[in-house]
Amino acid sequence: MNPKDVRPENILPHRDRMLLIGEILEVDDAGAVTRSVVTERWPFFNGRDVHAIVLIELVAQTAGVHNGWIRDKVHGPAADKKGWIVGIRQARLGVNAIPLGAGLITRAKNQMEFEGFRDIYGTVEMETQIIAEIALQLLRSDATP
Repeated sequence: MNPKDVRPENILPHRDRMLLIGEILEVDDAGAVTRSVVTERWPFFNGRDVHAIVLIELVAQTAGVHNGWIRDKVHGPAADKKGWIVGIRQARLGVNAIPLGAGLITRAKNQMEFEGFRDIYGTVEMETQIIAEIALQLLRSDATP
């Protein structure tokens, strides 16, 4: 699905310099694809570039777009928007820094879901090169053990 009416700020709680996603390109039952441009407002900006650790947050936010879209689809836009506790299972960063103005495409897919737990796999591309592969584990903050 091409979500022309879906904006990142309508799904994610992030604001100001913590909202890294500029545009949602695709979202469907399997995952989401987003576009971002590195700006001087991003966390870890040092005057010339941004530390690559921010790519983990970019995958987490793209997963948040997907999970929020699913929540709205199933429960409606007025549904309770509880957060997720995120753990980094694995992160392979192919660069140390991302230059100011770089365009990034992020993909995130749910690999597994079970009772408020999700296993996410994501990638980040700069131009046509994958610069990060990240596996996250998410737990709904209101999930019962």
